[in-house]
Amino acid sequence: MLEMRLLHRSSLPSELKTFLLKYPRPDWDTHPSFNKFSEFWLQRHQMFRELGGHLIQLSQSMLDRNIDEREYQRQLFRFSEFTLQQLHTHHMMEDTYFFPEIGSKDVRVGRAIELLESDHVEIEKLINHYTSILTDCLTPIETSARANSLLNLQCEFNKALLRHLDDEEEIIVPAALHFGYIR
Repeated sequence: MLEMRLLHRSSLPSELKTFLLKYPRPDWDTHPSFNKFSEFWLQRHQMFRELGGHLIQLSQSMLDRNIDEREYQRQLFRFSEFTLQQLHTHHMMEDTYFFPEIGSKDVRVGRAIELLESDHVEIEKLINHYTSILTDCLTPIETSARANSLLNLQCEFNKALLRHLDDEEEIIVPAALHFGYIR
């Protein structure tokens, strides 16, 4: 059986790629049903990819002593807070509005969305662990002392998030192109 857990799967199981073969990624932006909302949604995903990479680079810079402790703490909190707040809003909108609507169009898409919703639960656990470490970062010295732990968790989180975003796009965008839902 193919691994379904977010941190253990290397790709989206083929049985959940309901419409991907009919609507391959290179053709998405030229499809008549692809519109501004679709473009915006994919841009948000790209922003999350970039923010995850930036946080990893930031902690690595601290470990390499290429950034001052105060500046590390300032940027770490600034980018972490922004990322986590944006992810929360993004997932809330998907879980509340977007997933139920597109999932109701086809039972196969509904099963794929169940996987994405379980991903959100796993991502939330990683977020909670990350914020618990940040809570202990009261001073620049304490923050820099936790740079290695933060880096390890940022790498784990980023791996999970990248897998989730890729899988989510391969499920949702082709289904939306097929049903014409994304507005």
